[in-house]
Amino acid sequence: MYQKVISWYLSREALPYWYVLLTDCCIVFVSGIVAYAVNHGLSDCMLNWERLLCTLFACQFCFLIGFRVFHTYSGIIRKSSFPDLLRSVLALLVGMAFILLLWSFFPVGFRFSAFRFQDLFLQVLLSIVGMCGLRITAQVFYGLYLKRHAGGVYGWSNDVLLNLEMKDLLPRDPIHTDMVPIKEKLCGKRILVTGAAGSIGSKLSLELAACDVGELVLIDQAETSMHEMRMYMSRIYPGIKCHTIVTDICHSHRMEHLFRTYRPEIVFHAAAYKHVPMLEDNPVESILNNVDGTRKLALLAVKYDVDKFIMVSTDKAVNPTSVMGCSKRICEIYCQSLSKSGKENSGCKFITTRFGNVLGSNGSVISIFREQIRRGGPVTVTHPDMVRYFMLIPEACQLVLEACVSGHGGEIFVFDMGNPVRIADLAKRMIELSGRRNIRIEYTGLRPGEKLHEDLLKKEEESQTVSYCRIKVAKAQEYDFKVISEQIDKLIETARTYDSEKILLRMRQIVPEYNNNTF
Repeated sequence: MYQKVISWYLSREALPYWYVLLTDCCIVFVSGIVAYAVNHGLSDCMLNWERLLCTLFACQFCFLIGFRVFHTYSGIIRKSSFPDLLRSVLALLVGMAFILLLWSFFPVGFRFSAFRFQDLFLQVLLSIVGMCGLRITAQVFYGLYLKRHAGGVYGWSNDVLLNLEMKDLLPRDPIHTDMVPIKEKLCGKRILVTGAAGSIGSKLSLELAACDVGELVLIDQAETSMHEMRMYMSRIYPGIKCHTIVTDICHSHRMEHLFRTYRPEIVFHAAAYKHVPMLEDNPVESILNNVDGTRKLALLAVKYDVDKFIMVSTDKAVNPTSVMGCSKRICEIYCQSLSKSGKENSGCKFITTRFGNVLGSNGSVISIFREQIRRGGPVTVTHPDMVRYFMLIPEACQLVLEACVSGHGGEIFVFDMGNPVRIADLAKRMIELSGRRNIRIEYTGLRPGEKLHEDLLKKEEESQTVSYCRIKVAKAQEYDFKVISEQIDKLIETARTYDSEKILLRMRQIVPEYNNNTF
């Protein structure tokens, strides 16, 4: 426990906190010198310089107690709010109280004899001005920078804005994954990625190329996006043996030919239909693509001795209220039960990764809000109380890789995504970033299949932390593979009749917690 704490304090992630803390300490220390010079004169200050410094160093420890109690260093300076400023003031007052307490017990030894209460009081006032002024100045200049360099009304391209927006909109520090051990385990491997032209799949493919894998087989049905991916790969990673293939994962003969030809050792399955309102109107395609496509890939992975099969899932699979969420839950159940099935599985380790919304992904709320702001509004939010878990695309991909090297088969890995974010707050922040104050927010009501709150775990799913602190393993209910396989066969047969009502009934038989307003 203590070793983990110490290693974090010495890590790169802790550097911003150290910078803020050291800056605040310097402000307090300089304020003490200025306060003494103002009250006693510069000549007296220079005459008693050494003893003054000793006193200020001693006082500094008391102020550090206040900083630690109120965590003045934990916030992001450019996002400082009134509570952040109030914590800075309270921290200084607590430090001052400790100093006065020590003065009463050690009237001679603790303090420099000429340093009076009036000097301490002025030091605290100057420190308040300095610390709060630093935070307000950083916030003001950052706002001016955004207005000037982000085009004021999102005038720049989406690619230019992406990094700027993502880091500012996510109310937590980015997750940094140690890629060194991951690279060591993936180096030289033959890897197949489905959905390789999508938001997650494309970034995942680039991360894999950076791991110096032996061979990459990238599959997607979007021809234009795959062409762009192919050109980018050849330019950035010319030394990687990369195959870009345009096909549908549901084409059984084509997929079998690819498995037989390339013999992948690891499969990352990121291909899926994902838009909730769209799939509510197209339950047939959600089953034929998401469920049947996953089933075909999983069976091919077993047949061709794939070592690991990693499926990308979603928090919408937890207590699903949408066709999309239920289809992904069925995929989770199938992969997990196949992994535990014994003789039906040749040894392939099936691993599921579950996380929430990815900021900046294709069709995400960020891109929708951005275009609405460019048009002058209104920005449409479904409900003022809707909240979602968010993470960045690089975070999601690196954590998928972490789950790949950590998994032993049958697990559902759940990523710690911090606290959920109110969509309305996200919209307000993006309007602030645009520099325009006349854009209004319009609430349109929940769409079919949507719910106010998403969960990463069901109440019944206890979790245990693995070696990496941002990943947990859900102790999900286990299913008999033969029973599930028969139920999914019937579901797919029903989907091919294009009878939506029967499809929904079959889905609920497999996932009883599926709560759709159709029932």
